[in-house]
Amino acid sequence: MSTFSIDQPFLNRMLNDIGGGKIQLPDFQRGWVWDDYRIRSLIASVSQEFPIGSVLTLKANGADVSFKPRLIEGVNSKDANRTPEIFILDGQQRLTALFQSLMSEKAVFTKNAQGREIRRYYYLDMEACTRNGTEREEAVISCGEDHLLQIQISNGKTKTFNLSSIEEQYANNMFPVHKIFASADWRKGYYNHWKDNSEKIGLLFQFDTNIIQCFGRYSVPVIELNGIPREAVCMIFEKVNTGGVTLTVFELLTASFAVDGFQLRRDWNKREKRLKQSPVLKRLDSTSFLRALTLLTTNANSDSETTSCTRRDILGLKKKDYEKWADHVEHGFAKVARFLHTQKIFNAKDVPYQTQLVPLAAILTDLGKIEEIEGAEEKIARWFWCGVFGEMYAGSTDTRAANDFSEVTKWVKGMEEVPTTIRDARFSSSRLLQLERRTSAAYKGVHALIMHDRTAIKCCDFRTRVPIDEKIFFEDQIDIHHIFPKKWCQNRNPNIESKVFNSIVNKTAIAARTNRKIGGNAPSEYLPRIQNEAGMDSAKMDEILASHLICADALRTDDFDRFFEARKVALLNAIEKVMGENKVVRDDDDQSDISK
Repeated sequence: MSTFSIDQPFLNRMLNDIGGGKIQLPDFQRGWVWDDYRIRSLIASVSQEFPIGSVLTLKANGADVSFKPRLIEGVNSKDANRTPEIFILDGQQRLTALFQSLMSEKAVFTKNAQGREIRRYYYLDMEACTRNGTEREEAVISCGEDHLLQIQISNGKTKTFNLSSIEEQYANNMFPVHKIFASADWRKGYYNHWKDNSEKIGLLFQFDTNIIQCFGRYSVPVIELNGIPREAVCMIFEKVNTGGVTLTVFELLTASFAVDGFQLRRDWNKREKRLKQSPVLKRLDSTSFLRALTLLTTNANSDSETTSCTRRDILGLKKKDYEKWADHVEHGFAKVARFLHTQKIFNAKDVPYQTQLVPLAAILTDLGKIEEIEGAEEKIARWFWCGVFGEMYAGSTDTRAANDFSEVTKWVKGMEEVPTTIRDARFSSSRLLQLERRTSAAYKGVHALIMHDRTAIKCCDFRTRVPIDEKIFFEDQIDIHHIFPKKWCQNRNPNIESKVFNSIVNKTAIAARTNRKIGGNAPSEYLPRIQNEAGMDSAKMDEILASHLICADALRTDDFDRFFEARKVALLNAIEKVMGENKVVRDDDDQSDISK
């Protein structure tokens, strides 16, 4: 059985069905955005029987899912049936423009060339429409709500007409576009106004034949979909909606749930506000929340073949699924924030992979109180860092997220072998030299790893000596900065390549004020100054440097090469510690300088 049919209804019939509410929009459709020029161009095209493209519709009672309907803008709700038979998927802008300009007696809501909202009435210049050699767009006239039209006559002078007066319309041969399908009375009035002028009567008959009748016989190609699943609706809409903003599964699900009286957007807005009180979750979006919820739903649903979080699975969610799991998933993401803090990740911009938070939330939700499971947090941390430094979430993530959720939860519970992500993850030692900017997940990972607690003294700022936690991170504006300043490297050691001194190896977590004190000075200059101001001896400073995996002696003697090689080894060892043994590949060109 075919899932679509093709028809060519007359434009007049379609616009009447829109006005009567038979044809409506699904509520996920974007608003009306066309500008004045595009509307005039559209009217001009129809007046010449030029094609304006096909319209894609969906039979309302033939879809796999119901949508909350919405009347096209400009339709009077008092005249419209609230139960639609057809939804418009593609063609909203064209049909809205035509309905408002051809069927409504109110001014059309539109925009000018600068994007400012305006209201316009549209007229057809009868003489220009019937004159050979005139561009039809020039014959479509728009004027403001006051109906005032200024026309240049001669010597730079202009003449103003008030087209709200029907007599002025007759006198200036300006036909109101909204009368195009109900023109009998207007034409009769025009005839009576000019009955003694054969030239004008001839113009009227020519305009009727060439323009009014053209609108009357104009038909629109319509492809009507019937009986297709909701994920197909979403995919089709995204492909045809090239002029708008991409439709998200959240918006489609919002429209679907609205039929059952559930306000998904309102519910999510409340949860979003609560979750984003944690800075590390500031970039959490509605789709990620739904993906985590879908992992848990498909995992718990006996009717589901596999655990998954694809678009199809998300769109398959039912209201009862959402209501069952939403609170649990919200708590799961709150646990994600606490977990990230233990890994020294405090800010959303420093999260290596936002996509990895989806399976992490599902894992933490499914496991419940991980503190009651022996070794749970250590196992989850190992999986997390293997995902980061193995850069496992750099590509398509739906399958990996589903596999990780299933495998990690079973592994933590002692039911399964080491997850695939951990088995496959590797980090190449040469990768360190490629990490120069925080756009890389591995760069962000090293930044967090530097702040980990690993020595007798916790990782502290050089100057304040206060261990870095969430509070200090934000209060002191901790960020990643050069150890050997960029300016010093450029001026004193021109042989050092920029990719070397800009790499993560030459950077660490430093407070904003401390970084200003470092400036462009050599370590041998700024370290004693910082020590004196803080009342700190060299031994104490050396402990702090060690907490940053920095060789104090090389730093104090401004020996960049020795510092760099020693820190490279230290960072690689730290990465291997969180990933697991034999996960760091020591490249051949590093063998002489780097060893465990």
